[in-house]
Amino acid sequence: MKIMFYNMRRSYISCTLVALLTISAVFAGVFYISNLTITAKDYSTISAVQKISANLLDAINSGGSENVKILVETFDHNYAPVKALIESLGGSVSFEYKYVNGLAAIIPVDKVFALAADNHVKKVYLDETRYPLQGSPLLPLVDGEWRPTLPAVDRNRFDYVERPISQVNAIYQLDDALQITLSQEQIELVMGLIEPNTYWNPVAMDAVHAWALGDYGQDSLVVVIDTGIYADHFMLAGAVIGGVDLSPDVGTEYEGWNLATNHWHGTHVAGIIAGHGAILVHSSDPLYQAISRYAAPPPEASSLGYPGYHIIPLFGMAPMAQLYAIKVFPHTGAGVSESIIINAIEYAISMKLEQGYDVDVISMSLGGPTTFDGRDLEDLTVDYATSVGITVVAAAGNEGPASMTVGSPGSAESAITVGAAAHPVNTRVYWDYYYGKPGIGWQLFVSDIPQIYAFSSRGPTSDGRDKPDVAATGMFVLSAYNEPELPEGLAWASGTSMATPAVSGAVALLNTYAEAFISGATPLDYKQALKNGAVWLDGYGKYDQGAGYLNAYNALVALVNDPSIGDTYPPLPEEYGLIDISNIPIVEAGVYEGTIENLAPGMKHEYIFKVTEATASITLEITNVDIRVRNPYKLNSFEIYIQSAKRTMYAYWIETANVWGDAEFVITDYGTTWSGWVTGVYYDPSTLETAIEPGYVKIVIENDWTSSGPISCDFRIEVTAEPTTPDDVYSGTVEEGEWIVFPITPPSGTEKVILELWWENDWSTYPTSDLDMYIEWFNGTDWIFEPFVEGATLNSPERVVIEAPTIEGIHVYIYGYAVWTGQPENWVLKIYYE
Repeated sequence: MKIMFYNMRRSYISCTLVALLTISAVFAGVFYISNLTITAKDYSTISAVQKISANLLDAINSGGSENVKILVETFDHNYAPVKALIESLGGSVSFEYKYVNGLAAIIPVDKVFALAADNHVKKVYLDETRYPLQGSPLLPLVDGEWRPTLPAVDRNRFDYVERPISQVNAIYQLDDALQITLSQEQIELVMGLIEPNTYWNPVAMDAVHAWALGDYGQDSLVVVIDTGIYADHFMLAGAVIGGVDLSPDVGTEYEGWNLATNHWHGTHVAGIIAGHGAILVHSSDPLYQAISRYAAPPPEASSLGYPGYHIIPLFGMAPMAQLYAIKVFPHTGAGVSESIIINAIEYAISMKLEQGYDVDVISMSLGGPTTFDGRDLEDLTVDYATSVGITVVAAAGNEGPASMTVGSPGSAESAITVGAAAHPVNTRVYWDYYYGKPGIGWQLFVSDIPQIYAFSSRGPTSDGRDKPDVAATGMFVLSAYNEPELPEGLAWASGTSMATPAVSGAVALLNTYAEAFISGATPLDYKQALKNGAVWLDGYGKYDQGAGYLNAYNALVALVNDPSIGDTYPPLPEEYGLIDISNIPIVEAGVYEGTIENLAPGMKHEYIFKVTEATASITLEITNVDIRVRNPYKLNSFEIYIQSAKRTMYAYWIETANVWGDAEFVITDYGTTWSGWVTGVYYDPSTLETAIEPGYVKIVIENDWTSSGPISCDFRIEVTAEPTTPDDVYSGTVEEGEWIVFPITPPSGTEKVILELWWENDWSTYPTSDLDMYIEWFNGTDWIFEPFVEGATLNSPERVVIEAPTIEGIHVYIYGYAVWTGQPENWVLKIYYE
């Protein structure tokens, strides 16, 4: 069927049969369409819509608030006219950024379009939420019970968070243990007593050989952007030179960067960087016994004046480094807007450029999704910090194990991006202590080398850059912990949040040495040294571990031998495209069968294939499972993950599922089902409401990391295509900022209409165009406008379903929100009547 459409850029045709779109009003957070003719005066409105991000449109139309937090990108630093306009519209400016062109504001939702129409405004974004990247793995079943049931790792979705984002694994019961703070001389004494024992980060990731050179990170300043730091903790006494509170707690009783009431996350991170304490315990202490079981026993403390005790050191990677706390998260540990993170990075930059602080490192154990890897405002701010000599270390994210899941700010080109590994001794000691079962650690972690844990986000970036850069211990790390009733506690925690500060401490060691002996070393030199010194972990690829597992001393040697000190980052290329990550020969439809033999615990196989518009279903069959139980807990199982074509965001059809025998998973446009020997299934409900999107689908089959030995299975991936026969098909092209509007008359008696808008540059390409579809329909009495969220999302295709006893007429509005190719975007609208 050929359609007639009205191009609002080129035509001023007056028409009463077709409702041309104007954004005439915003009331209670919902847009309404008036049947008016577009005239020249409406061009500002169309231009304004073009500047507003899709996520901001979604937020406006959620109806949840009268005001909305936004990021306003400008063309330059002439903020005066934009500030004046925001204030005249009833809003207020939160931050004015110094080092990137933009500001943050809060504005009434019905004034966003008026702001976007101003010619000083380049783009208006939703001020997205960022989270501390720490979480807990699901604990295995022991003796028939979960003890206790802890939430799984947070994946930082846009809107859907099923479990808490911050959860400590366990708190160490101090009982009669003594807590002490150690000087540099005492650290040297203690290290002389300890046999090589990889329970401690500085031994496992070899900071101790740098310490032997007299390099403890002294005179290096690490800015920790997090929940604040409790500076009076015995592990950190004297390390924290100051701080500032930029969090939502400002103006409340919880304001302050150095409070025991602050969330523990930042204090825990600080201990991993610069801890210099110890606990003194008796040989009956469960932690002493667990460490002694898997490594050298902690030595007697008589030389420190404590006869009858044994010393368990609590050392960070750079125990003499200085810390500065920038508190961005509230005392609850809840997420905050991206603007606050950008403001914090800018504050650290101003400390170096304007306040007289020699800031060497920014450590950020936080993150969230991005749709423009390396090129969004937060990532550009990271790159600016790097350009002035600050090394930025950032978490990769907790959205693994599928490929292309690294979030921002870890996606910044200049960030040192860190993945999380489980170290054998740390893990075994924790299991023994937690379950109170001597030797259970051997049963639940059988590898003798570190393993990349499943939640750790994987590369590459959408434009093909290698991420993460390195990996470090991020599972069951014992460090400082604070809460109001336990301000100087200790706790184990897991996440890329715990891996990141280990690398920040290593950078502090490199910086201390370089400032004394190597003139002109740059953040890029430090990254190159870390990557050149990393230890490769067999069984994992570069998109899992980066260059490998952190080794601080190797990195120092690499820095000393670097022939090109003074390297700086080149700009990102002007041209970019989506890297092809497929590794099995399925395109649109097909069958792939295989056998997984003797897959070791914690290892995975990933199968990536391309689906298209015609793809109708994806089926994964697991058969002939040989789990070969080798321990009394019978925990061997496969772990299954299936992720959609979306990139850098969550979007798992199957987040995790344990498979113990024959099982099947089926994904269609209308839902996900499973059957057979499957337990513990988690999934993202938002994926159940969208069509299978063109692009790269990722299926990960992993031997659960708590399995006791290698397991095997056969598998079959079947992808079907079912060319559909729509009742109506409309097609055309649309340019960025252009509206296409046309009417549809359903057949008499229609009670359900499915409208699917497809376009050429979908998730299977990069850059990906973003087209939106809005629907107005007539029920015989009233015209009803479907909420923007139904057809103005990041889904491709966009789908709107109308169900009603009477559907007499439909108006379709297609908008070219973002078209990056420079050419009009080809689109097809498929309509099905029932």
